[in-house]
Amino acid sequence: MKLGFKSIILAGCFFSALFFVTTTEAQELKCELTLDAHKIPGVDPSVFKTMETSLREFMNTKTWTNDVYAPEERIECSITITITQAVQQDLYDAQIIVQSSRPVYNSAYNSPMFNYIDKDCLINYVQNQSLDFSTTQYNSNLTSILGFYAYILIGMDNESFAKGGGSKYFAQAEQILNNVPTNSAEAKGWRPFDGTRNRYWLINNLQGSKYELFKEVLWDYHFAGMDNFYDKPAVARQNIMNALDKLDKLSKDNPNGILLSVFFQAKSDELMGVFSAAPIDEKAKALNYLRSIDPSNSAKYEKLGKN
Repeated sequence: MKLGFKSIILAGCFFSALFFVTTTEAQELKCELTLDAHKIPGVDPSVFKTMETSLREFMNTKTWTNDVYAPEERIECSITITITQAVQQDLYDAQIIVQSSRPVYNSAYNSPMFNYIDKDCLINYVQNQSLDFSTTQYNSNLTSILGFYAYILIGMDNESFAKGGGSKYFAQAEQILNNVPTNSAEAKGWRPFDGTRNRYWLINNLQGSKYELFKEVLWDYHFAGMDNFYDKPAVARQNIMNALDKLDKLSKDNPNGILLSVFFQAKSDELMGVFSAAPIDEKAKALNYLRSIDPSNSAKYEKLGKN
């Protein structure tokens, strides 16, 4: 991230490039982490309380990059870990929900950036253990998963402020994946054959050349779109329409891609608000795109045609 870049944006001055400063560091994430283990009998509840506190501190005190973040630039995010069963002592199956948002220029509104459910998490935790993490070697599945999503969130946020701004963070997430021993029981969710919606395919698509349009969408939608709504709502909607056009191309070339589902999981409700006050012809065009690209939310989008 950039020294004071978001601060400048929020103050009302727009720039088209990032300025990277590496002389000092600051924490990048403002993460609300919660852990739910109420379904797990026979385990001392203090284990999970300690785990929750340790993981929250891990996400909020670790410095993930060499870049400088002002306090108001920290990425607002949440991680909800639900322990679904105890596999054996100190080993648990879990589901993790990861969400983040991004401030919109000249408003108090935060635009949802990322909303993803990871159902394939096998984590080992011993009470009061140290949470070791490195991007160059594998220490544990728990810290690898959390580190992976930290870099995904940082990359998505940066990409929304400058084209290509997330590249080095996505590369860090990919390196974390590459460090995981593929023959380990904990490797589920890191491998291509573990399904079509997992960590492997998420970073594979973000790093794949055929999905470059998706990263352009993040900038078109947020920097050129949402950040212009206060002063130029018509321009903002047109830039968001351009983003939908690119998503439509992606959908036709790569149907059922994970990035499309990730995008609309976060954005479907917001898109309803974006086009609710649009002219009839513009609203109809948006509706056609949304029906085609995101059929799972068609019933929701049909309301646009009735207003």
